[in-house]
Amino acid sequence: MKKIITTVFCLGVSATALVGCTNTEVGTTTGAAAGAGIGYAVSGGSALGTVIGAGAGGLIGNSIGQDQDRRAYYGNRYYRGGYYNNGYYRNYYH
Repeated sequence: MKKIITTVFCLGVSATALVGCTNTEVGTTTGAAAGAGIGYAVSGGSALGTVIGAGAGGLIGNSIGQDQDRRAYYGNRYYRGGYYNNGYYRNYYH
């Protein structure tokens, strides 16, 4: 029971630490953790399989997070209809 409580506590602290991160950072971290778990399971507990899985998962998670950040930036209200859509930055006045 103590191991479960310790594990849940550590997961809670880790999740709280990711609150201020961008989608790219969260994607990289989550992908690396998931990749390490899958690499561990597939390789039968090998350290090399865990490291390769973490690296591959981190790269995939980073790519997904960057795409989410890009869509969030170009899709927000400030970019579409606010500051950059007033005519001055679109060469209407020159």
